Parts: sequence; C-alpha cells; structure tokens
Amino acid sequence: MQDAARSLSARPGKRVGPAVAGVLVAMLAVAAGHAQLLATGRFVVVPEDSRVELFARDNVGGFRVRAQQFEGTAVVRQTGERSFVADLELTVFARSVTTGLALRDTQMHRQQLLTEQYPTITFQGMVSTDAARVIGTLPAVVHGRLTLRGVTRPVSAPAQVTPLPDGFRGRAEFELRMSDYGMPVPRFLFFVAEDLVKVTVELRVRAANRS
Repeated sequence: MQDAARSLSARPGKRVGPAVAGVLVAMLAVAAGHAQLLATGRFVVVPEDSRVELFARDNVGGFRVRAQQFEGTAVVRQTGERSFVADLELTVFARSVTTGLALRDTQMHRQQLLTEQYPTITFQGMVSTDAARVIGTLPAVVHGRLTLRGVTRPVSAPAQVTPLPDGFRGRAEFELRMSDYGMPVPRFLFFVAEDLVKVTVELRVRAANRS
C-alpha cells in the first residue's frame, strides 16, 4: 500500500504531496481491512460534558428533571469488520436529581425516587453498531437493564455515536413509564404529571488512560 502511494507521488504529471499520500495510505488500509476504524479499550464518562435528564409532561406543559452527579465507564471492543460493541455502565446518584424547584425536589426524592432507600439509579448494557466508519456519526443501538427504585427492567433504544480524537460522544432517547418502576405519578400543587416520560442521555467518554 505504501508502494502504491509512492507510485502516485512519483507519477509524471500526477505528483501529490506527502500529506495527500498519507491520506491515500490510510484509505487503502481501511479498504483492505488492516486499519482499526474505531478506538477500543476502556473509557470513562466525562460528567461536565454529558447530560442525563428526563421530561415529564403535566397539565400545564411539563418540566425537566436533570441528574447533576453521575459516573460511568464504557469498554469498547471490535466484533467484526465494521462491528463494534461497548459494554456500558452508568450510575446516577439519586440525591442529585433535581427539577430546579426545592419543594418539588423534596417531594420527588421522598415519594417517587425513595432516595434514602435507593441512593443510586443504574444502567448496565451495551451499545452496538455494525456501521463503523472513520469519521461522522454512526447509527447504533443501546440495550440493557435499568434499575430504578429497586426495580430492574429492560431498555432498548436507537442511538447515535460520534468518534472523537480521544473518545466518543453518544446520544439516545427513550420513553419509560413511572408506574413500571412502582413510582406514583407526581402531583405538586395544581401540577399533575403524566405517567410516560422521555429520557435523554448524552454521554461524552474519554480514554481512561488519559491524564
């Protein structure tokens, strides 16, 4: 492959610079299956560049609930020529979940989340893609088990993953019913929430060995 790039550089009237030749070598390597399309290994979630929140509809429009403290890891491995899987673990500290309104937070922690009894919300599962490429956003699927208020249920949703120089950025949205986890529907003053809520998770992960 390097000989092919050199021949292009040396061909009369077709001379290309070293940078272009390098790109050609990379493209040829990918086409031949000898280059790794995505980084593999262990990655850690960067909370300050990530977001975990849900939107609960109610009789006056709705409100957002955001987790302020969480941590997680992803272990990425290649399973096929263009297929990769990340074993994902995410832990949300339930006391950090907030609506932005202290009185409503107190009620939510006491009645819906039972944070004294269940201090964490966890997800364990995998993110997989069979459409890996060097650049651009990849279609993926996330599936696993969400444990909330001591109840564990399966979760599956489409996702988008973007490779970065030192890791990945991923995004997924899915819906869940609070009643499936034994949570009473929130009521606060004249606000009455719906049972179905939309969850949005955006995670930025960075190579674990990066200082």
